[in-house]
Amino acid sequence: MDNLWLNALNIVYGLSRIKKLLFVFKTAERAWNAPAGKILQLDFNGESIKEALAKREIVNPKTEWGKLEKLNIKTISFFEKSYPKLLKEISSSPILLYLKGNADLLHTKSIGVVGTRTPSGYGRTAVDILIPQLVESGLTIVSGLAQGIDALTHSATLKHGGKTIGVLGCGVDQIYPRMNEPLAAEMLKKDNLILSEYPAGTEAFKQNFPARNRIIAGLSLGTLVIESKIDGGALITAKQALEANREVFAVPGPITNTTSAGTNKLLQDGAKVVLCAEDVLQELNLKKLSTKEKIEIDLNKFTEEEKNIINLIQTEPAHIDKIIQITKLKPHVVSSVLTSLELNGYIKNMGGQIYTLM
Repeated sequence: MDNLWLNALNIVYGLSRIKKLLFVFKTAERAWNAPAGKILQLDFNGESIKEALAKREIVNPKTEWGKLEKLNIKTISFFEKSYPKLLKEISSSPILLYLKGNADLLHTKSIGVVGTRTPSGYGRTAVDILIPQLVESGLTIVSGLAQGIDALTHSATLKHGGKTIGVLGCGVDQIYPRMNEPLAAEMLKKDNLILSEYPAGTEAFKQNFPARNRIIAGLSLGTLVIESKIDGGALITAKQALEANREVFAVPGPITNTTSAGTNKLLQDGAKVVLCAEDVLQELNLKKLSTKEKIEIDLNKFTEEEKNIINLIQTEPAHIDKIIQITKLKPHVVSSVLTSLELNGYIKNMGGQIYTLM
């Protein structure tokens, strides 16, 4: 299949029509050049197909292809060997993918990470804890470059030296929201990938985002929802992951937070609980995280209370409530010791009273 003609078809027709046209006319070029009369004989909606045919009259396939070349936008069609295998397995695979950046990431083991556009402090902390662990495991992090959990996820991946894919609901030359343009630029600078099924110049129409979410789910071995309202778009991604026979993971949240209502509902419905990256890796039958080497600290200079807390958070971050529960120290003692250790640069508060070694 010639991607030049597929791009032209993609500008004029929707995915289902393109598939039917290719079935009838066999090649993208013949489908593009098919007489209007023959296309009108097919079982398409009458008025909207007439609008598409009118649009075809003003679209020049070679000119449009030149725009992609000028913008350094690459394409991969469903019919090429380089098309990602996992994405090919879903029921509504895009015919054409538009790419900027490192296309090799399409063939790595990936996890989708999504969530609300209005995260709470708890959700931000969950990102800070989980993303570094997932990055350490070698998974590529796929998200939607949206405001909120998506942007935090991409940023955390970059910060910790991982690889990430941003899937857009608009053309790859139309970063949305605009506030994430610097983030997208940093992703590309660090050899990551931005992709879309929409032609260059396509604006971020509201209806594009549910469709975009199926690509996040389709590229990934599973989808992790970090925080979501009960009607959040992240739940659409989770549903599409299930439809694609992929795993769905969710971070439990406080029952008092509206931004945790969606994730808690997912857990009620059978999603896998995620408290650390190991929960994801084990479910996907991936190699466990390597155990971090303990930081060389001379424990002899610390009090017994300080030693207990350092030993506890040396391997993984812990919330103050967990520290109190396990060490059996009084809350005011734990609070005082944590403050002292933090002031002296031995530990840090990751937010939400979750502590880790420096």
